[in-house]
Amino acid sequence: MNTEYTPGKLHPVLQVGCLSALEITRLPVSFRLLTGTYILQVKRSRFNQYAIEPVCPNCKEADEIVEHFLLQCPSLKHVRDPVMCEIWNILNSIGANTNIYSPTLLAQALIDWSTIVPNQPRFKEKQVALEFHVRRLFFLLHTERYTGKLYKLLPGNHGLLGYNVWSRHFI
Repeated sequence: MNTEYTPGKLHPVLQVGCLSALEITRLPVSFRLLTGTYILQVKRSRFNQYAIEPVCPNCKEADEIVEHFLLQCPSLKHVRDPVMCEIWNILNSIGANTNIYSPTLLAQALIDWSTIVPNQPRFKEKQVALEFHVRRLFFLLHTERYTGKLYKLLPGNHGLLGYNVWSRHFI
């Protein structure tokens, strides 16, 4: 997390306001990633008394670290790519993409964009747009990580599109 801020003031990432109830529901995922408390398989395997594999539960191809979850998991590609396109457009428009040359730096820049986006009034509109898309990305990845995998495992689910709340069965 970017520690270059004035004590007693909000962190730059927290200064960008939420405009809707939906945005407020996206905040916990962003905060957990920002503070390093989001539980991925690597962390779960370290701190669990049972033998848990650190491998990504979605793709089963690599250890589930932050970079893999946010940028590399092929099972989350369909969720990630459209939002990352918007994020790259914003970063390109302010010239903040030049310092991002590795997945680790990109993951850090996504989690705490204040490290690469100047905290100046002329960038306020871009900061708001970037924060919106970053929160959206994190929330969509988080939701797909849990519901996508779990939805496929539910009994009676044959790859159909949804759950009918009125008849209480999958449609």
